[in-house]
Amino acid sequence: MVVGVLAFTGVLIALWLGVQSLTNGRAEWVQAAAGNGFRIGCFIVLIGGAVAWYWWSRQRKIVVSVTSDGLTVNTRPGEVYSFGDAKLGTWGMSGGMTMGTALHLHCGSRRFILGGRDHRVARGTRLDAPDVGYGLPVDIDASVSAPEFEEILAAASGRGALDVREPAAGEPTHCLLFANPLLVQEIGWFSMGKKKQFLESIGQPRLAIDVGAEAIRVIDPNTNEVIASVPPAQVTAAPVMYRPSTWHSFWASGGSFLSDLLGNYWGKMPYMVVTVPGLQPLTIGCRDSVSGINHRFWWSDDVPMRADERAHYVVSGADWLTVVEKFGLAPHLKQKGVAH
Repeated sequence: MVVGVLAFTGVLIALWLGVQSLTNGRAEWVQAAAGNGFRIGCFIVLIGGAVAWYWWSRQRKIVVSVTSDGLTVNTRPGEVYSFGDAKLGTWGMSGGMTMGTALHLHCGSRRFILGGRDHRVARGTRLDAPDVGYGLPVDIDASVSAPEFEEILAAASGRGALDVREPAAGEPTHCLLFANPLLVQEIGWFSMGKKKQFLESIGQPRLAIDVGAEAIRVIDPNTNEVIASVPPAQVTAAPVMYRPSTWHSFWASGGSFLSDLLGNYWGKMPYMVVTVPGLQPLTIGCRDSVSGINHRFWWSDDVPMRADERAHYVVSGADWLTVVEKFGLAPHLKQKGVAH
């Protein structure tokens, strides 16, 4: 919507300046401005068209079906993607956290990658395929929910070489906490070395939380040292919505109007304040998105808004849903539909 409005405004400005340049007595600067306005308008239209095409391509419905030989796709009639040489890989690990699991299939030289949103693999499962990325463009052809992905894997593992393992009974869910990349805006303009060091480290988890039925454990993921272990009843959590103030966003972005505009939209983040006895409160957010553009998660309107502090940590969509459910915040959660 924002891109469309900007594109339409740019075109109107260019047309108005063009008309003015044809009027007798107008200065040469008007004609120059008309040319610049036209070029800017065309550029905005081009960017807007690219964004619109990407959004449409990620929203269209793709139907996959399981056959006796493999997988068929409604957008590729006549092709059967065999389970015989199927491989599993991560979806998004290169971005520091995983969005799920990806199933790599082939039909001759043609490739099809199916993503399982929020799907977890048990420890020991072979992941032979390369990671398919986290940012834009996401190198998958379609995605399904975790339960649907499990059903497809069950069929694939019985007809191919996949070795899919079931999680052990009672095994706690291992949630990884990464540094919030938006904290880079809190670093001063001239601390380029510090910014570079921070950005290079955001792909490494800072903490881990094992969510189990009997205990909540906070762990150092690099040494496996248990920092805290308490019964679930002793852990409390409160939902908070972060929205950067216009003034803060303006100065953090170096005074750029466009960065300020985008920062107020993409800078928003739902997070929770988790209190574990013996530790400083943990502020945990989620930056997961739908189609790479729209926020996937949001809190209900009754959740307080804050502009004084960002979340220190972020988690994947799957881990976010786990901690939201475990800490009793599900009634406050809003979620946009999972992509195609």
